[in-house]
Amino acid sequence: MRIAVMGTGGLGGFYGGNLAKEGNDISFIARGDHLKVLQRSGLRLVGPEGSTHIKNIVATHLPEDIGLVDIILFCVKLYDVEEAAKLIKPIVSKHTVIISVLNGINGPERLSKVLKKSIIFGGAARVSAKLSEPGIVTFLGKRENHKLIFGHPDNINLAIVQEFCNTCNKSGFPAEITDNINIELWDKLVQLTHVAGLTTLARCSIGSVLKDSALFKIGKDLLIEVESVARAKGIALDPDIIQKKIKLICSFPEGLYASMYHDLVSRKKIEVEDIFGYLSRQGREVSVKTPTIDFVYAFLKPYKNGDKE
Repeated sequence: MRIAVMGTGGLGGFYGGNLAKEGNDISFIARGDHLKVLQRSGLRLVGPEGSTHIKNIVATHLPEDIGLVDIILFCVKLYDVEEAAKLIKPIVSKHTVIISVLNGINGPERLSKVLKKSIIFGGAARVSAKLSEPGIVTFLGKRENHKLIFGHPDNINLAIVQEFCNTCNKSGFPAEITDNINIELWDKLVQLTHVAGLTTLARCSIGSVLKDSALFKIGKDLLIEVESVARAKGIALDPDIIQKKIKLICSFPEGLYASMYHDLVSRKKIEVEDIFGYLSRQGREVSVKTPTIDFVYAFLKPYKNGDKE
């Protein structure tokens, strides 16, 4: 089985790195200084229990150098989806499975518009990881808690996908194939909206946010609004999702920040348009009021292209 990782940032680096350290045939697509370090000295994964150095990895900025692959972990930012999808065309055959490991909801749909008849699975990553410097991905929590969940909207069952799932489970992180990826994507979006909205807007870690009663209330309002939009769209979320998400978020490491926060303070583009903007628009379409989402969106939207003082 040949695997490629499109976008070797926090998510791509974590999952791809763990797959690579077990000797799987995996190629990384990256750029800039990060690519140079990967080619020169490999990738380091740094977590609470220590670090792992994966040497002699295959990394390139030219997907066509890789050749056709069986699986592509597609791990780019939401604002780069279409451009990155065009780049991977040379390594996609009619049998290649692309797993969209993106934030938000509409990644698979957007990929399908570019890659037409390709086999595209949705994916939900349960990991807090970031590219802390070229060649180094840092993550919070134990590897065994960082599940990768994926599935096809039409519940397609393929032998290569099951093989990939088994390979992931042997590589230091759990993986699961779901028969309802839409629920999984919305389930993740509920908590993502809370953590991304509050840690980015307040510039505080999740631990600090949860200790502030006013911010805690805003966070709960965000959860309720995303749930309301999802239910209005016919997504059968867990009936107790709000309380379960609050309990889950309260269990996160106190120093956790959303990737959107890290991008903002680094003056990079942020995914505000395809998370908060998307939810705001979806709310209007299904006649659900989203005042808290709209508030966060309004204050973060000016930073969507980065480079703000």
